[in-house]
Amino acid sequence: MEAISMEQNKKSPLAAVLVIFISLVLLGIFKYQQNTYNQKLQRAQTELATEQKALKKAKKQEQRKLREKAATGTAAQQDSAKQAKAENDTSTQAAKLFKILFTYSSQADWAARSTQAKSLVTDTILKDKTYFNDGKDDTGNSIIDTMKLQSSFISADTRVSLINEDANTVDCVSVVKYAAQYGSERSATTTVVYTSTYDLNQQKFIKLQKLGTTMVDATTDQ
Repeated sequence: MEAISMEQNKKSPLAAVLVIFISLVLLGIFKYQQNTYNQKLQRAQTELATEQKALKKAKKQEQRKLREKAATGTAAQQDSAKQAKAENDTSTQAAKLFKILFTYSSQADWAARSTQAKSLVTDTILKDKTYFNDGKDDTGNSIIDTMKLQSSFISADTRVSLINEDANTVDCVSVVKYAAQYGSERSATTTVVYTSTYDLNQQKFIKLQKLGTTMVDATTDQ
């Protein structure tokens, strides 16, 4: 019995040492696995952050490209916008010009037209007596005041051609309406057709020609 007891006592310390050794080994394995996991996690987080930065940068670049594209548009879009602007500008300038030509009720009004139209037409047109003259007869008297002429601009419907890219001009056809009165005579609405050429660089009409009168309508008793 004593021999058996002594044998068991010898085994007990060995078993304890073995348990401790195994525990240390398991703890080391756990620590190693944990470090490995932490390293992988840190690497994954770094890669994710890098990818997020790259994605954010790519989005910014794409947004910048979209803004630039919206600002510049395609060649066809640019041409369309340029044509639309030319039509709008030319029609607006034509309306201003014909309003000046057909709005007067005195010699002073008539004489002031050339100054008012200076920014809209070239000097060649300003010197054309068909449109701009002193409004006086051979004796030097005012035709406007003598005959009590009055004119009121009504409207100008202007059609504009495609842009001549070489000259950067457009050709126009304008249907102009105005109401004219001679002294105590009845007021009449007159419709006249003009052709013209507008220079987009100068922003002036460089040619102006009256084609003819299409209609005169007496409308109001005075």
